[in-house]
Amino acid sequence: MQIIPLVRAKYVYAYAGVLDRLGIPKRRLLESVGLSEKVFQNPESIIPAHQVWGFIGSAAQKEGIDDLGLVAGDMSIQDYGAFSERLLQAPNLNQALKIFCQIALQEYSRADFYISRSEQATWFCRGPIDGNEDEKKHVELLVLTMMIATVRLVAGSEWYPSIIFLQSQTTCGVEQHHLLSQSTVRFGNRVTAFEVPQYLLPIQLPNPVFPIKDQCYSNLEHTFHTAIDQIVGDMLVDNTPKIELVAEAVGTSVRTLQRRLSEINTTFSDVLEKVRLKKAKQLINQSGFSLNDIAFELGYSDQAHFTRAFRRWTGISPGTYQSQQSLASEKSK
Repeated sequence: MQIIPLVRAKYVYAYAGVLDRLGIPKRRLLESVGLSEKVFQNPESIIPAHQVWGFIGSAAQKEGIDDLGLVAGDMSIQDYGAFSERLLQAPNLNQALKIFCQIALQEYSRADFYISRSEQATWFCRGPIDGNEDEKKHVELLVLTMMIATVRLVAGSEWYPSIIFLQSQTTCGVEQHHLLSQSTVRFGNRVTAFEVPQYLLPIQLPNPVFPIKDQCYSNLEHTFHTAIDQIVGDMLVDNTPKIELVAEAVGTSVRTLQRRLSEINTTFSDVLEKVRLKKAKQLINQSGFSLNDIAFELGYSDQAHFTRAFRRWTGISPGTYQSQQSLASEKSK
């Protein structure tokens, strides 16, 4: 099955923050992988993972930052937005590790975290990581910081794993970093892993510092048709997405993208119309958006063009749909 791995934009933030602190311009690095600084407008937006991995690998290699992943991850586990909000609701560390493994798929569609247990030991693990060696190294190091920070919620900031297994083959800039300096590090393994002391598992987490917000937050689906819908939907924020930009984001040519869409009996125009309709209904159902606002949000030049398109999709005007939804909402109360 064809897939397009997806990841949340917040992980671009983490690495870009390192470049900012070092005074390194990031615009060209972003453009080299088909991204722009608009990616920083919404940390929970969803983008193709290969663009993020390419940005990470390019930044580390071109700027010679051997510990980029560790520096990017040297932050509080509370700073990962919706991921943090859900993780910190766990009653104890044992449940926090389980939740981490579950909701990681809401951050990256190919995330593979798991807990390996025996009578004597509990291991916190991350399966094989995608990318070339530079990309894999710095993605893995950020992932590792998140895993360690989760355990430190109950173990304290001075806790270190006694031994860490890394997939990366490269030792440069890693063993000397303060996060790993007190651990024995083994390189070139199939998975990323460290042992979590059994006595820590039942310890209660600190009280959550923020409540869960009422927002859509679910596993990222990377099957081709679903991923394309998601990518096009996020691009609507920047006006009507062009097929050339979507093909670049996916990492393919326009012709190949058209062929792959044809294989699932659709076209780019069909995808764009479907995504616009879905987004239109979402915005109409939210208070505070006028029909003119919605038209602009969906890339239409004026409300009249949007109204004609909505009537073509549904057979009714957006105003009529809005009234129907309001009436249905009142009846359900």
